[in-house]
Amino acid sequence: MDSTGDPMDARQARDALAAACAARTAAHKASEHRRPRGYAIGQGLTCALGFTALGLADRVPRWGIWLTVAAAVSLTGFFVLMWLGAHHGGVTRWIRRDRGPGRPAWHAWVVPLIPLAISIPAAVVYGSTGWLIAFGLASGGDYVLRATWQAGTA
Repeated sequence: MDSTGDPMDARQARDALAAACAARTAAHKASEHRRPRGYAIGQGLTCALGFTALGLADRVPRWGIWLTVAAAVSLTGFFVLMWLGAHHGGVTRWIRRDRGPGRPAWHAWVVPLIPLAISIPAAVVYGSTGWLIAFGLASGGDYVLRATWQAGTA
C-alpha cells in the first residue's frame, strides 16, 4: 500500500525501494568523509588543558579563578570541536562499534575506557585533583593517538 492506502503494483514497490536504497547509500557516503586530523588533535589538546586546569584550580587558589576560566574556555572549545567533527560529513551517523575488518570488536569497546581506568587510581591516591588531571591527560592523549593512527591508516 502507498501513503494513500491504495495498493501498489510491483513496479511502484521496486521504484520506492530503489529510491530508499539510493537515499541510504547517499547518506552513508556523505557520512564517510574523514575529518581533518586537526579536529582530533585539537580535541585532545583542549580536553587535556581543560581538565588539567580544573584539577589545578583547587590546588593553586591564587590562580584558581583564572584556571577555572581557562578550563571553561578550553572545554567549550573541546565541545565545539566535537560538534564540528561530528557534523563534518554532512550527516551525523549513529555510533557504530564495528569499525571494519581491520579493527576487532573489543577494541571499539575497551579502548575508550582506558582513560577512565588510568584516572581511577589517580583519584584514589590524589583525590579529585588527581582524577581530573589524569583523566584530562589520558583522554587528550587518546584523541591525539587516534588522530595519528587514523592518519597512518587513511
